[in-house]
Amino acid sequence: MPLASIASVHPARRFLSATMACLLLSAATGAEARPQPSQFQIVESVPEASVYGEPGVPRTQQTWLAMINGARQRIDIAAFYISEKPGTGLTPVLDALAARARAGVTVHLLVDHTFLAKNPDSVAWLGKVPGITVRVLPVDMLTGGVLHAKYMIVDDASVFVGSQNWDWRALEQIHEIGARIDDARFAKTFAASFDYSWRLADEGNLAKAQARGVQPPDFVPVTATDPVLLDAGSDAPVVAFPAFSPPALQPAWVSAEEPALVEMIRASQHALRIQVMTLSAIRSFGPKGWWAPVDSAIRDAAARGVQVHIIVADWALREPMQAYLKSLAALPNIAVKFSRLPPAPQGFIPYARVEHAKYAVADDRSSVIGTGNWEWSYFNTAVDASVFVKGKGPAETLTRIFDRDWNGPYVTTLQPGQNYEAPRTE
Repeated sequence: MPLASIASVHPARRFLSATMACLLLSAATGAEARPQPSQFQIVESVPEASVYGEPGVPRTQQTWLAMINGARQRIDIAAFYISEKPGTGLTPVLDALAARARAGVTVHLLVDHTFLAKNPDSVAWLGKVPGITVRVLPVDMLTGGVLHAKYMIVDDASVFVGSQNWDWRALEQIHEIGARIDDARFAKTFAASFDYSWRLADEGNLAKAQARGVQPPDFVPVTATDPVLLDAGSDAPVVAFPAFSPPALQPAWVSAEEPALVEMIRASQHALRIQVMTLSAIRSFGPKGWWAPVDSAIRDAAARGVQVHIIVADWALREPMQAYLKSLAALPNIAVKFSRLPPAPQGFIPYARVEHAKYAVADDRSSVIGTGNWEWSYFNTAVDASVFVKGKGPAETLTRIFDRDWNGPYVTTLQPGQNYEAPRTE
């Protein structure tokens, strides 16, 4: 549901109202209405030989394996690309996926058209496994973007979403943040977005897909104005909803990422922590120009006295992004650092040893974990997804992860008067 429909209400009150509604609904329906507990869990990928790794936070490979091995009926995967190096952490994941398909689980694998040509082997192998169907979404021909999302849905009951590509490096050579959400309504909402793209990949008719997308779903979806209550039986319940991009390639009734992100930033009152690979209001893909919504929200937060801390990857040091980041760093109440991970013990690895996480925390109570970088194209032409969460538990965990990076040995404070060299990536 578009957030503009409740724009007259203060952002903090909007989320609070939704939270209370969820609590009341939970009390009214009772525990017997949920066959399994609805839960939220942060997941981290830790580069080998690094200081990263929050104690008690599960790792990506173990989470993926648990979800895949627990599947009984269906697994839906949206993947930017798949890149395996035999003998690395992704190998047992792909083997488990093939094993579940051979055991009768229906596996749908949706990949991006542009990047398939660069990484064809693993997709081709999976496509030959009985029970696995592969489709290619030509986002480049529809909006000029890519299928950049990275998520998995199991049995319409569990979702994994985060920055982790289906790439062996994302499991052991890149810092990544994701989330596992166990909740049927949440999973069905994700599945509806997946099914929209799945049918579009088969038919190739955007007008027909958009006509279907305006029809209301046959279930009560999870949206920004109707979030779901998770961890209800714990001491720290949370409220969450998914959001998706771009609006042109999504059902009309799902929540859009950009307005949800802007609202979260505008509702911040004291502290805003942002960790994302790249961040810029200068459009580097698509029509040239200035992308104002997120940029204005960040600058406005700083002007209101919110302490804004931003960590980007050293990949963001390319121009004109470096100049843009310096424009933020020059403002009162905003500090920007870039992270440069040391090489792997075995030497240089292309497209690795990087901060690839995409998350933010506001006031130690609201969080977002997504699949897209914070640039115009990721919200307006690329297919991406995220989970927005309100609750102390996830916020505190993400803050600890952020602070380990912020105070760690790999970051450098960006100084507006200095120039920095972008790293080698390949």
